[in-house]
Amino acid sequence: MKLLNAILFVGLVFGISTQSFARSSGGGSGGGHSIGVGVGLATASQSDLDTLANSVNTTSGRNSATMGSGLEFTALYQYRFSGSMFALVLAPSYFSQSGKGTTDQTKLTGYTIFPMMRLYPLENTFIHFYMQAGLGYGSLTGTITQPSASITFSGSAFGAAGGLGAEFCFTDSHCAYVEGNYRYLPIQRNLVTTSNVSSSGTITQSGSGSELELSSNDLSTSMSGIVGSIGYMMNF
Repeated sequence: MKLLNAILFVGLVFGISTQSFARSSGGGSGGGHSIGVGVGLATASQSDLDTLANSVNTTSGRNSATMGSGLEFTALYQYRFSGSMFALVLAPSYFSQSGKGTTDQTKLTGYTIFPMMRLYPLENTFIHFYMQAGLGYGSLTGTITQPSASITFSGSAFGAAGGLGAEFCFTDSHCAYVEGNYRYLPIQRNLVTTSNVSSSGTITQSGSGSELELSSNDLSTSMSGIVGSIGYMMNF
């Protein structure tokens, strides 16, 4: 009986929600173009760089720091298909993440570009809920700075992303949005571009043009994780 009541309740809520958020012609649901900008935090984990930082902290007179959350700036272009729930989104982003100790510092910068298919299942003239998913590409450049020495390296990979969001349209043209996405974008290999650091300690290969290695294994970086963003969109 409790299960039946729960099913009836969920059905009632869904029915009310569907009526409340029935599609209308406002806020861009009639189709057209949109552009926007956003800023967010990324929970990308840099386990190899954190391992390197922890090993540095065991060295007398030196101090490093593990990597914090990443900061991401996004630009987007959207085309909404007229009379449908579907839209295509192109969302390039700039990514930055760092760990700053008193003697040793690590910094990552890079970019991603993800074409996304977006679906608007529930919306009215003010609120537009959406789901999205897509495949894309990302590239990272890193710098490890040590006393009187430094390494720069880079890597890239293809990945996937998907998530949920909502637009809040104060007029037909001007909207704010909030969204959360999970991105899968590990970069397993990074090539050294410049280096004046000897291969010693946990860094076992750092010659220019070679793969950067930590404890005789490829040092990996990542832009995988949850990305939470807020931003502005203009429909036209």
